[in-house]
Amino acid sequence: MSSESNVAMKGTPALRMRFAGFMAWGTIGMLLLTWAGSMVVAQESPEIDGLGVPAGESDPGPDIHPDAVSRFVTRTYKTSPKALWKGLLSVLEESGYPVEEVDGKAMVVTTRFIDFTSTDYSEEVGEAQPRISDDYSILQMRRVKVGKVSLEAAVSRSERGTDINIRARILVQGLDRKERILLLTDRRSSGVIEADFLRLLEDRLELERL
Repeated sequence: MSSESNVAMKGTPALRMRFAGFMAWGTIGMLLLTWAGSMVVAQESPEIDGLGVPAGESDPGPDIHPDAVSRFVTRTYKTSPKALWKGLLSVLEESGYPVEEVDGKAMVVTTRFIDFTSTDYSEEVGEAQPRISDDYSILQMRRVKVGKVSLEAAVSRSERGTDINIRARILVQGLDRKERILLLTDRRSSGVIEADFLRLLEDRLELERL
C-alpha cells in the first residue's frame, strides 16, 4: 500500500470514509469509461423492407428522441374487428405480454414492459441509435443484446377487412455523457419483434392476411 494510502487509513474516521468513497467512485468511473469505450456513435440505417412498416410516425412525446420512436407495423386480415380484438388480448396474455392499459371502445391496448434478450429473435431487433448531438448525449451499444419491450396495438375496420397497427417500444441501457449516469433509454424497433408477434397471432387465430 502506498504512503498516501497509509496516511488516509490511519487518519480520522471521517477521513477514512472520504478516502474510501473516493476509491469507490474512482473504480466506478473506470468501469463507466471502459463500458463507454466499447460503444460507437450509430449512423443512419436503411429502411427495413418486407415488414409492412408505414412511413408515418406518431408524436413521440417530449421525453423520447424522434429517431428512437418505433414505426407502426400494419396488417389487414379477413375477420371482424370484434373477433380480432378479442383474440389479440388473449394472445398477448398467453405470450407473456401483460396488459397495462386497454381502451375497449377504441380497441387500443398497451402492455407492460417485459425483459428480452437478442437470443429470443433471429434478427436484430433495434435500428441504429439516434445520432449524438448537442440535443442527444446518450451512448448505446451498437447491437441490442438485452432490454425491455412493451407492445402498443390498435384494431380498426378498413375497406378490405380489419387492420391491426402494432409497434414495440424498446428500452435499452445507455450512458448519458453529460450527466455521467447509466439509464434506460428508447431504441427504435427494426420491426422484428412486431413481425414475430404477428406471426404468432396469425397462427393462434388462424387469420387470413389480405
